[in-house]
Amino acid sequence: MEFLFHLFQSPGFEPCFNPESLTTEGFVHLSSADQLLRTAERWYSEAVDLKVLVLRVEPLGPSLKWEDLYGHGEEFPHLYSLIPLSSVEAVVNLTRNAQGEFVWPQSLRGLVCPLLEPLTEETALIEPSERFPDPKLPSKCLLCFFPEVLQRLESQEGSQSFHGLGSEIGATEVWTLPFRGETVAVCHPGVGGSLAAATLEELIALGCRDFFLCGGAGSLAGQALGHLVLVEQAWRDEGTSHHYFPPGPIIRLDAFFVQTARKVMDESGVSYQAGSTWTTDGLYRETPSRIARRRESGCLTVEMEIASLAAVARYRGARLGALLYCGDDVGSERWEFREWTSAVSVRERLFWLGMEVLRRRDSLRPGNQ
Repeated sequence: MEFLFHLFQSPGFEPCFNPESLTTEGFVHLSSADQLLRTAERWYSEAVDLKVLVLRVEPLGPSLKWEDLYGHGEEFPHLYSLIPLSSVEAVVNLTRNAQGEFVWPQSLRGLVCPLLEPLTEETALIEPSERFPDPKLPSKCLLCFFPEVLQRLESQEGSQSFHGLGSEIGATEVWTLPFRGETVAVCHPGVGGSLAAATLEELIALGCRDFFLCGGAGSLAGQALGHLVLVEQAWRDEGTSHHYFPPGPIIRLDAFFVQTARKVMDESGVSYQAGSTWTTDGLYRETPSRIARRRESGCLTVEMEIASLAAVARYRGARLGALLYCGDDVGSERWEFREWTSAVSVRERLFWLGMEVLRRRDSLRPGNQ
């Protein structure tokens, strides 16, 4: 069964089946599940009594039309009739989280998508701590997406290789590396949110608790190749994070990692931006309208893992920070590859910046400042 949604303001729960827009514009404004929260943020940013009228699609009949009347690059559902009582499934409050952002109502989770089913505290059938019961790795871990940098770790003095992780695509090599009086684990977590999340789960079971990520990402805001972006939060346009963290548009990264990375880069004279990234698992569905919406929301980059990793870290009580460099350009009229995977010097420098951030994060823990 399909559902659409109509937003309205009312101190009570009595919906209006003949909204004002039916007279002024000729139709009733509706939203799909994907559009609901964005519509609420755009048009009802100051609302304190916002309600959602949940409508079954079938009774709406031929009066329902999908249209892009205002040139936004996206079609919205419009109902050219009164709202039929027979279509009403429910009326619920649309509330905000602690950050003031609209979130999916608990009662609607699972109504439109399995990803929105309520989370539970059940132990999973395959629990990482049962597969890896003995912590064998240091508490700090650098998640590095640069294969050519990792390959050189074998010749690094004092480095050791740890075996035991992997998937059907092969082994996941983990290195332990001495760095300025500490030992740090280093590995490539895998490309894509689900694989990276599974790797993180196993690293946590093996003893890692503080993770810093260094990787590349698509530029959304016209940044030059190699420009650094310190991630403060990630937009959750992927699936994995919803299995770990309640529905919502964003997830924030560890505040102390953000502070530490700022300090390290400021002291080093490194130019960077701090802000949001867009995590999507639809690499080939980064459409112009979707890119424009994410850019309007303040996203500086697009990648495939950070929201998933941040959700796993939150769920397991671990901590995650991330520093990206801008690679290919996906924010212009045409995609430009820019040979971004060949930016060797940037990738090498980013690796060692990440190691320094990991080393110094403890200095900004409460009580150590």
